[in-house]
Amino acid sequence: MDHTEHFSLIEDGHGHWIIRHQITDFFAGTILRTAGGFRLRNENGRTVGNFPTIEAALDGLYARA
Repeated sequence: MDHTEHFSLIEDGHGHWIIRHQITDFFAGTILRTAGGFRLRNENGRTVGNFPTIEAALDGLYARA
């Protein structure tokens, strides 16, 4: 299941995005492009994991909630 429609991405510099909930506009975390993929951090700044795509990272964020 694709959860990308639940979040908005706001570019915050080269290779860095802020994630906000689509409906509530609450801060949900950040994504950082790394050599190993995309590092997802939750709203508390804790690393959730590294993912091969942004879509996979957003799925990881939704699964964590």
